[in-house]
Amino acid sequence: MLGLFGRKKNQSSPAGNQLGTQEPVLSKLQEIAGTDTEMYQSLSRLLFLDPKKITTPLEDAVSQASTFDATGNKTRAEVWYRIAGGIALYRGDAESVRKFFEKAASIAANSRPEYKTIASRSQDAVNLARKFYESM
Repeated sequence: MLGLFGRKKNQSSPAGNQLGTQEPVLSKLQEIAGTDTEMYQSLSRLLFLDPKKITTPLEDAVSQASTFDATGNKTRAEVWYRIAGGIALYRGDAESVRKFFEKAASIAANSRPEYKTIASRSQDAVNLARKFYESM
């Protein structure tokens, strides 16, 4: 089939293939979250699936976030607070999870409701994340 500009259209979507490999992992998260769909949806967007591949130390992520926040680069600050929050989730530090996702939520306003969910229920998020990581 020819697509735009006369080039052949790729029949299989690479995104579809990637989703297929993540499906069992997300099913495990859903099993752990049980009936708490709000927490499942939030964690499925924010949890690092393979946190051992994160090479940035928490302190560096916080430093980057603070620097970008101070210089007015809100988009990058939000991303770095999100990364710091994800690292804190992996470490099991509920207070840091709350702090970093509150910061990210204040920058993102209402565009990322998952930040507010994780921030307001940080201990629940840490407990579920711990169970998820132990099962992997």
